[in-house]
Amino acid sequence: MVLLTTTPRILSAISTLSSRERSTLPDLPNTVSSPIDHNTVISLSRLTRENTLNTLLRGTQVYQPPAPSKPPPTPEYVALMSRLRKEQEQREYAALLSKQGPGIAAGLDSEEQDQGSDDLSPSLVLNILLSVVMCALTMFYLTRWWHNDGVRVLMSLGTGLIVGIAEVTVYAAYLRKVKESKDKERKKREKKVFIGEYTGEAPPVPLSHMPAHKEEIWGRGVNGGMRRRIREKWEKGQDDKTS
Repeated sequence: MVLLTTTPRILSAISTLSSRERSTLPDLPNTVSSPIDHNTVISLSRLTRENTLNTLLRGTQVYQPPAPSKPPPTPEYVALMSRLRKEQEQREYAALLSKQGPGIAAGLDSEEQDQGSDDLSPSLVLNILLSVVMCALTMFYLTRWWHNDGVRVLMSLGTGLIVGIAEVTVYAAYLRKVKESKDKERKKREKKVFIGEYTGEAPPVPLSHMPAHKEEIWGRGVNGGMRRRIREKWEKGQDDKTS
């Protein structure tokens, strides 16, 4: 048995049947595109001489029943999916922590390397030597009118020595400041405050962001200024009147 779709021509042929003829054909359709048995179409073509079988089959197609609707999920299925989703989120969070762990350790190692890399580098030594030599040569050039070359040489050497000591002192102070800053930063402890569980809704405005009471300034100066003193005198007079 093959089910076909009902066409307007088939409905027109059914409307021409008598009551007795209708009783011989079971399950006659009433609307277009409704299913109809091919045996019924054959019997209809025999009862209606004006419509041949080819005429009735023109435009019809094999009937495809609609897909059944998806049943709603059961409570057991919903609970299982919720539990699996939470377990997956926990696994992802644990994997994220495990990935960040080596990065944090590497950051600490790099910090220790940075602390150890504050020693004198070749470029720094070269810059200090260049500054000493250039200052010594400059002093020797500026004293070219002096007649005693020995004094000129001593002045140049003394200038270079002073510049070298100054360079080393400045760099040592820089290293000391950097070490103190790192020690101070290392002693700081991270403070975490639990403000509640995130539920997807906008958090309430924290108290620290609430607008504070506006303080009105009536004057400036050592004693508050002339306007402030006038204001205080007026407020005192109002208190005396009320009392």
